[in-house]
Amino acid sequence: MESTTKWPAELAGMSWSGLSPTERHAGIVLLRDALGIASAGTRATGIEPALNALRALGSGEVAVPWTDLRLPAAQAGLATSALVHAWDFDDTHDDAVVHAMAVALPAALAAALRTNRSGADLLDGVVVGVQALSRLSLALGPQHGMVRTASLGAPAAAAAAARTLGLGAEGIGNAMALALSSAGSPHSRQVVENSAVNKRLQPGFAVQAGLTAAFLAQAGVEGPSGWADGGYGLLAKASDPAGVLFAPGWEGANLSLKPYPACRYTHAAIAAAAEAGLGIAHTRISSVDVHVPDGAAYALVSRPFERRGRPVIDAQFSIPWLVAAQLVTGTVDLTTIAGPTLLDTDVETFAARVTVHQDRHGTAAMAPATVVLRTDDGRTHEATAPMAGSPEHPLTEERLAAKTAACARVGGHDPDGTVAAIAALAERLADLSPAGLGPALAALGA
Repeated sequence: MESTTKWPAELAGMSWSGLSPTERHAGIVLLRDALGIASAGTRATGIEPALNALRALGSGEVAVPWTDLRLPAAQAGLATSALVHAWDFDDTHDDAVVHAMAVALPAALAAALRTNRSGADLLDGVVVGVQALSRLSLALGPQHGMVRTASLGAPAAAAAAARTLGLGAEGIGNAMALALSSAGSPHSRQVVENSAVNKRLQPGFAVQAGLTAAFLAQAGVEGPSGWADGGYGLLAKASDPAGVLFAPGWEGANLSLKPYPACRYTHAAIAAAAEAGLGIAHTRISSVDVHVPDGAAYALVSRPFERRGRPVIDAQFSIPWLVAAQLVTGTVDLTTIAGPTLLDTDVETFAARVTVHQDRHGTAAMAPATVVLRTDDGRTHEATAPMAGSPEHPLTEERLAAKTAACARVGGHDPDGTVAAIAALAERLADLSPAGLGPALAALGA
């Protein structure tokens, strides 16, 4: 079995051109999704003051998409990550429980723009960043108090940036090692308990640390060799880290795209509610029972709805509220939580009729889910839904375009133009020269 110390060499050998056609298609879809979500990022609660604070710290060489900001590389990575993760609408790895593109893309992008690299270099970094974050999380598994995107994002971002910079195995290893002190926090889940909007910034802080580590490694600074499997390494508690890290395939092909702007654990329940409630006026529904797999997510998304912090976080992490929004308004999309529905008293009142039962068998992502509606005529209406947006149940081209268009609309951009521009950029990114990469990205939102 391979030693985990050889994993940076494995990552150094990964590239966009080395992916299979199916994997490259998945990568293009991931790029389209992340860039589309970012178009709405500036309108999310808490993002504008964060961007203003970064602007006040000083300008730099790296342009931040969808804004007029030019920041130093590490701060640009933080800002771009915040835009991607601003609405909690970005991709997820349902088994690893991470948002991969909110770490990999901003880190690779900032490194590429800072050092005049090509679109192919950028994509190589994205490939490595997605792999690093997903495999680290799969190897480590769930940990008390840890949001794994935030807590494992720094070494993954370091790997993404280092690969974009063209560093070899030694440089990638040192970059990940130097990011060790910014990784592994057992306190990152506190933001969820308090419904705090700075959850949107946590992956960005990881990206900022990872970029800094990569540039230090490029300058020849070394980190601890046992960053992964040493006595205090990231994977010290993992049972078979090498078996996970060296498994074949690219994890980008295993990522899911969210059809709903909410915690992934709520998605199957929303989809089942949409099917069960089709054609039924919500005023006729007397009660709603949602049946989901048992697991650790009850306290996170299944408890009775109440306002605990910021309304947007309260709503996005509540199956009762989201099911109520679907049944009352007929949809759950970005306008649902970015518009007046967020404070709609009818939705909040209806949420009290929704009870969640954890009494089924399924995946850790709380799927499939069954919704049973009882109406005023004594009848029941039932539907079961799988995890929509997963590799097994992917978003259609039409639904991805509609998602991007809705994000662009919330962000104040032309919906049709944004969909077309992002699709075209994702398709030709691998062929962009260093001179063409910056202008192509700067054109987004112009």
